[in-house]
Amino acid sequence: MILILCAFRAEFTPLHARLQAVKEARLQSVKGCYGTLAGVPVLLAESGIGMRRARATARRIFDNVRDIDFAVLTGVAGALSSRLKIGDLVLADRVMTRSDDSFRPEIALDAPSDYLDRAAAALTRRNIAYVRGAILTSKLPIATAEEKRLAGAQSGAVAVDMETAAIALEAQERGHPYIAMRTIMDTVDHDLAAARFANADGTVQFGKAAAALLTHPTMVIGVIKLVRNLRRAADAMATAVTRSVPYLD
Repeated sequence: MILILCAFRAEFTPLHARLQAVKEARLQSVKGCYGTLAGVPVLLAESGIGMRRARATARRIFDNVRDIDFAVLTGVAGALSSRLKIGDLVLADRVMTRSDDSFRPEIALDAPSDYLDRAAAALTRRNIAYVRGAILTSKLPIATAEEKRLAGAQSGAVAVDMETAAIALEAQERGHPYIAMRTIMDTVDHDLAAARFANADGTVQFGKAAAALLTHPTMVIGVIKLVRNLRRAADAMATAVTRSVPYLD
């Protein structure tokens, strides 16, 4: 069985919509379900947002589910490279955590080479374009264009998220192979200040957005664009996972 982990509801929903034979996963403090994805048995679960929560969720799953063959760590990410656009897929050949006082890597893990090669072959076979590169996992959002460019330069990563490396560390310690693939929801030039007006399910917090309209009208436009890009990226992610997973099993 393949474990598919994404962070929050807006990432979970398009994958869940593609599942068949869905059955609730009764795992303590874990939101997820069993089912088949393109005919392949999977456990789809939300890790929660952030490194600490994501690793704790992975730990609970690995403690309680014994028949996991490997894990797919997926969801959306921010671009750290100008060559990436909204909806582009990144296949991670390395995942990294950042140091607290800079964007330089603190811990770096190379992806398991045989599973990485299998994933690359699956994506190619299904004519799914992807960029192969490193993903940086950060405890805090990297919000501005200036910070993103600096993070890319210092870390060598092409994309950033807040969960992947934490889950990969837990998987590696337990001997579980994994692949990480994420789609881009914000470009390197996109300021994420508006992200605080978006809900985890990919909708707008209209109350907060309306209050901000009086002083920062352009920010409301930003959150609408952010939500639209999130949905586009999440759908592209779900399509890539669904079409490639039969060749990963």
